[in-house]
Amino acid sequence: MGNSILGVWRLQTVEYVSGSELTTIDPALPGLFIFTEKHYSMTWMPLQDQQEAYADKWHPNDTEKVQSYNSIVTNTGRYQLSGSELTTNVEVAKTPAFVGGKAIYRCELNDDEVSLQIIDNVAHDGTRDEGYLKLKTILTLKRVE
Repeated sequence: MGNSILGVWRLQTVEYVSGSELTTIDPALPGLFIFTEKHYSMTWMPLQDQQEAYADKWHPNDTEKVQSYNSIVTNTGRYQLSGSELTTNVEVAKTPAFVGGKAIYRCELNDDEVSLQIIDNVAHDGTRDEGYLKLKTILTLKRVE
């Protein structure tokens, strides 16, 4: 596949940069990114620690639901890759405002590794996710298929 984004990618590391402060999660918690000719799907865990199992295995209480919501990023839709800029156009997402929105990444492909730096998140109505963008977030992925 060479320098193509097509395929299945496993999340290896997450870096958060805030000013001169760097936090690295290595190895990252589970995450998979899938790119076909026109569509993508991503699900990944942005935290350092895996969420604990629910007290009642299949029926989380309200506190556990909040923890679950905060422990995962998931969205899918169409994408365009133009040079080093990857734009995802979100069709399905955990966050309702993100459906119909987009995310923009700086994308560096190197054979079987890709680096994605989140540049912008925009809701369906054009509202930017300013809180999320206070940190520079860099994801390193390794091709698995």
